[in-house]
Amino acid sequence: MSPVFRQEQRHLTAEERHQVNAIKQLAEDLHDVIDMLPSSRARDIAQTKLEETVMWSVKAVSDAL
Repeated sequence: MSPVFRQEQRHLTAEERHQVNAIKQLAEDLHDVIDMLPSSRARDIAQTKLEETVMWSVKAVSDAL
C-alpha cells in the first residue's frame, strides 16, 4: 500500500497534539462568529470550507515527520 493510505496512524508528539488543539480551538471560535451571520448559502459554504481547512491543517501536522 502506498504511503498516501497509511495502514496505521502514528502517535502525535506533545507539540503536535498542542498544534492540533490550537487549530481546532481557533477554528471553533471562528465557526461561532460565522454562525452568528444571517443564514445563507454563503455562510454554509464558509463553515464547510472552515471544516475543510481544519481537516487539511490537522493532516499537515500528522504527516510531518
